[in-house]
Amino acid sequence: MTPDFLAGIRFADFTWAGAGPFSTKIFSDFGAEVLKIEGVARPDPVRVGGPFKDGVFGINRSGYFASRNTGKKSVAINMKNPDSRETLYAIIRQSDIVSNNFGPGAMERLGLGYDDLVRIKPDLIYLSMPMYGEDGPLAGMTGVGMTISAVTGLMAATGYEGEGPLGPGTHFPDHAANPYHAAFAVMAALRHRRATGRGMKIDLSQVESTINCMGLAVVEAAATGREQPRLGNRSPHHAPHGVFPCAGEDSWCAITVLDDRHWQDLCAAIGDAALASDPALKTAAGRLDAVDRVEAAVSAGTRGLSAEAVMAACQARGVPAGVVSTSRRLMQDDPQLRHRDYWQVVDHPEIGPARFTAPPFRLDGERIDLKRPPLIGEHTDSVLADLLGYSPERIASLRATGVLE
Repeated sequence: MTPDFLAGIRFADFTWAGAGPFSTKIFSDFGAEVLKIEGVARPDPVRVGGPFKDGVFGINRSGYFASRNTGKKSVAINMKNPDSRETLYAIIRQSDIVSNNFGPGAMERLGLGYDDLVRIKPDLIYLSMPMYGEDGPLAGMTGVGMTISAVTGLMAATGYEGEGPLGPGTHFPDHAANPYHAAFAVMAALRHRRATGRGMKIDLSQVESTINCMGLAVVEAAATGREQPRLGNRSPHHAPHGVFPCAGEDSWCAITVLDDRHWQDLCAAIGDAALASDPALKTAAGRLDAVDRVEAAVSAGTRGLSAEAVMAACQARGVPAGVVSTSRRLMQDDPQLRHRDYWQVVDHPEIGPARFTAPPFRLDGERIDLKRPPLIGEHTDSVLADLLGYSPERIASLRATGVLE
């Protein structure tokens, strides 16, 4: 399916790195026209940060960039050239949304702040995504996914008892709450503008957005005033609750026992009748008191079986369990993802056929067909000619003076 649900919506997209481009990619995948405004001299950092197809560096070869910019059009403009302002304003006049995820003040220094732009486009929707929001004592701080994980509590909650915080191991905020909260806010603003004719400024704090990923930890602190302990994969309420070794190198299965019936069924799945009959382990409280012994016994039962076999035996009895997958396994061996056509192969002029994650849903039984990401500056001339009516001579002049890159 090639959806045109958002056809007629246009972004002047100044976002870069992870969270911002992911939020606008969602619109591009649904048919909106997203004009990615970027520079060659100072490119999007993920264009030059890799990972690169076949390990070969190239500004158009980054898998990270490709995954976050499907279907967009690239317009290469030197935004720090003062003569670029006229062209940027012309693009913005023809756009519905201006989006950025720079720190506070960056767009204003370029003459692209909300107050500047609303004068030339009164019904503009303006999305800003700084780390802490645009005002307050910490608003001037800069950050990336790792630092946002730190200040929101995600890092403090991740690790093992008696050890320091580990963090989620990736720029988690860039790939989860932040882009989707931004997209939802823009959709709400578009709906409001359609009803009232008025645009608005969206000030999305990535810290506030990411706090939603803390889930129960924040709820518990609000309700009881207590911090959840750092327990690794364990739970303060249920046992066993963790990952257990299986046959094979670095092979594991995650198992969650949520009630006493699950415990009996798990013992049956690993073939340990003696464990099931132990009166000290009949209740969650008893199992939590003996959690080291419980985990050692379950590990002894899973170690001789494949992770798939443990998962199947547990699931057959209604016990939540899942193989601990790697990215490679997900892409090559996961039968469910393969059955649902989750992985899409999109051809690209420089990196060739490349695999992408599809939007995580089907519409009337069909997947959304992704369009390839742009080469840097690929659409500069066509956007200026078709959208703005610039002549070839004017485009050549802008390129000669360094406005276009």
